[in-house]
Amino acid sequence: MIITFYTPTLKLSGGNIVMVKYAEYLAKNNISVFIVAPDKEKSEYEKNGVIYRTFKKIPNKYFEHIFFQLIYIFAFYFNTPKCDIIIPIFFPLIIHSIIAKKFNKCSKVVSFFQDFKEMFWFGKYIYFLLKIPFITNNIDKFIAVSTPIANDIQRYVSKDIVVIPNGIEHEYFYPRDTQKGNYILFVGSSSKMKGLKYFLTAFELLKNNYPDIKAKIVSQAVNHENNLNIEYVNIGNDRNKLGELYSNALVFVSQSLGDSFGLPPLEAMACGTAVVLTDTVGAKEYAVNGENSIVVPIKNPACTANAINELLSNKNLRLKLEEKGLKLVKKYNWNDSYNKLMKVLVSINDSN
Repeated sequence: MIITFYTPTLKLSGGNIVMVKYAEYLAKNNISVFIVAPDKEKSEYEKNGVIYRTFKKIPNKYFEHIFFQLIYIFAFYFNTPKCDIIIPIFFPLIIHSIIAKKFNKCSKVVSFFQDFKEMFWFGKYIYFLLKIPFITNNIDKFIAVSTPIANDIQRYVSKDIVVIPNGIEHEYFYPRDTQKGNYILFVGSSSKMKGLKYFLTAFELLKNNYPDIKAKIVSQAVNHENNLNIEYVNIGNDRNKLGELYSNALVFVSQSLGDSFGLPPLEAMACGTAVVLTDTVGAKEYAVNGENSIVVPIKNPACTANAINELLSNKNLRLKLEEKGLKLVKKYNWNDSYNKLMKVLVSINDSN
């Protein structure tokens, strides 16, 4: 079996991390795996058993986004090997995948749905595409990373949707045998979707009650804050270091404006840390307010500050959330997700 993944970028992101984990697992199981994407230069190379094929992207970011469908359709097609299944991990690339199928580059197309409506104008475009019968009829299987996302898709398509949740890297994310630090943790890029500005506002609101509390922000964002209590930490892809930061935090806070699953809150739970997170579609997969986390409205730093304050002032509640979170994360592991994806792909490949 030969599998090709399509991705709009090779930059480090949650969606790409998930794609690479699946690609490397399939490669280890004697399946030929390709990843095709735009990049700085045209190239072909192998990494951990996966073959990467890149073509030169257009340098103007604005132009690239507006005309994404038109400018890269043929670039994806001509860089795609003859394969059995194409899996686009960003739904707008479904058009590229269907064209490859129609012109005999592949036999089947599988939509691996990690997208969500809140993705600015992309979100509206994605759900517009779902309303086009030609597109949905040419998708052989839908896979969604969470039940709420699957329910969303089901409103537009009559086909069965397989839910394969992301796993947790338990080898990195576990409680350390160390004392908690005096800080609140945020993990995410400077992208608007991650809600960093709302976290910073919430942190400012805590000043009067907790003048000595610190904020640690794991991000590649540049620190523009004139505040000694705020520390930006760039750890690259050091998962063990990230696990240590999760484990030693008093509280982990997610201010995402939208996501399809949301791994960082679960990673924090796996490290034995209480979580405050926004009420996104992805969070509905696992977050229960007051039971295993505190769920707050999106774009509401005042509610977020109140939730953090409640956890800092109520140790019993914090310990309860830590305990319940640790129980919850046991159900999320990559081996189960790998096996489920493998069964789905084999079944699709064997079908007429």
